[in-house]
Amino acid sequence: MGTDNEPYATTVDATVSDFEFSTDLPIDSGDFFQLLTNEQTRYVLYLLTERGGTVHLEEITDYFDSSSDEVMLHHTVVPRLVDFHLIDYDQETRAITPTPICDDLTPALETVKILETEPVNEFLEEMN
Repeated sequence: MGTDNEPYATTVDATVSDFEFSTDLPIDSGDFFQLLTNEQTRYVLYLLTERGGTVHLEEITDYFDSSSDEVMLHHTVVPRLVDFHLIDYDQETRAITPTPICDDLTPALETVKILETEPVNEFLEEMN
């Protein structure tokens, strides 16, 4: 039994060692993982941390297909990110700006992005 499991253990150890994930998150880890369950939220956070500056809501809504996606983004995703103090949102200009707390999440978000199975790189390339 010992020799059959050794190659698997080596593979798992090598895979896990490829990712550095800090447990020093600026928000509660449960809240962080709950935010990550929503694809739109993840994509907005990826975009903000990659650009490092303000993004207008129209830029993001153009990527998503349906009007229900736009409604969810505007009425659910953005308010949640504001509630967690990850973004500042200017309703007049519809501008989303990452806060220092969001900036502090960048290492963790980079790790999550590596594990992403959705076409996140296509999204980010289209947005840039």
